Amino acid sequence: MKKDAVVYLNTKRKGDLEVQKGEVENFCKYRFNITRIYHDHRMNAVPPEKRESYQEMLDYCCAQGQNTIILYNLCDFAKNPDHCLQALKALNDAEYTVYCATKDFFGATDDPEQRQESIGNFLEFMDQYRDTVQKVPATSVKKTLRKGRKTIGRPKALNEGQIEALLTIRQAGTSISQICRMFDVSRSTVSKILTDYPELKGEWKGTRADSELESSD
Repeated sequence: MKKDAVVYLNTKRKGDLEVQKGEVENFCKYRFNITRIYHDHRMNAVPPEKRESYQEMLDYCCAQGQNTIILYNLCDFAKNPDHCLQALKALNDAEYTVYCATKDFFGATDDPEQRQESIGNFLEFMDQYRDTVQKVPATSVKKTLRKGRKTIGRPKALNEGQIEALLTIRQAGTSISQICRMFDVSRSTVSKILTDYPELKGEWKGTRADSELESSD
């Protein structure tokens, strides 16, 4: 028997609504019975909790005891990742089971409790990741006032806390080029830090930055 579910869609361009509805209906075909569809348009930069239709959806779910919500995907849910994660956490904490019609990576489609647990684990990891990134000092490449070039000298050394942060964000998939910019260090410095972590050194998605790092060794 199919479960009742409410659908929330957030669109950016004309024509997106029909495309998203088609994908959602295909996803729900054998799983869910759509009771209502709520839709906000061109509200991508606004946090979900401040959108009119989104609030109407929450009010309806609360009044009707509806606990299954289907989104198109998390990318289209909100432009700002923090807004997306905060809204997803609020839904999960309120014991709503959230599904994505496309780009879903939580699994457990047929087990609401396990799915909520998977989402909770993901949110916990993202909280840790954000805390780590926020602790990283915001550095910029120093330039001389006259020539506008990088300062000359030995590569910048990192302390233990910064090295731990570097390893954490590398494990999360951040590219080596991005890490060099974030910490204002050279590629050779990152290479030395990753010497004891071969699994982090050059096997992330085959990026150019990684291949260059491997060849430099």
